[in-house]
Amino acid sequence: MLGVVLAGGEGRRMGRDKAFVEVSGEPLWRRQVGVLQRAGAVRVAVARRRGQAPIGHAGCLLDEYEGRGPLAGLHAGLKAAGSGRLAVLAVDMPGVDEAWFAWLAGLCGPGSGAAASSGGVIEPLAALYPAEALGEAASRLERGELSATGFVLALAGAGMMTVAAAPPAYAGRLRSLNEPPAGPSAPPGGCSSPPPR
Repeated sequence: MLGVVLAGGEGRRMGRDKAFVEVSGEPLWRRQVGVLQRAGAVRVAVARRRGQAPIGHAGCLLDEYEGRGPLAGLHAGLKAAGSGRLAVLAVDMPGVDEAWFAWLAGLCGPGSGAAASSGGVIEPLAALYPAEALGEAASRLERGELSATGFVLALAGAGMMTVAAAPPAYAGRLRSLNEPPAGPSAPPGGCSSPPPR
């Protein structure tokens, strides 16, 4: 399983790149890499946009489709995964832990992934995707259909995704961090090589 941290957002509401915002003294990108590693990802990449500050992680992916939002990061992850499953986690969701992915894995079948809904809203950025979803991601990007939620619904309609209600314990933990917590941000490091195959 490949893990991908989606860290290509512009951080307009945050006022800076969310990847470098610290929570409990750790930059969010590093925290999320650790979550995916503990969830069983054999390798973890960080998906970024061209022109963003580099980060201190050896495995980075650049969006192939510029300016297309999270779906472009999902596409980059699916393309890098090749086969198997892709675990995706947005950089700004520090409430998600490895137990979340263990729960999602229990909902997956051969060639299918899983996503959760909370309060009737699907969460596509803390989910497991089958590698077979690459074609649908590319088609939607080519057509300009950029909704990550729409992508999940299309996969569910094709029998490639299970959508289930999130466990009550996670109701408040799926929120995105949009305002900076107290404390300094981490300085950028280096991120220049692609993830190992």
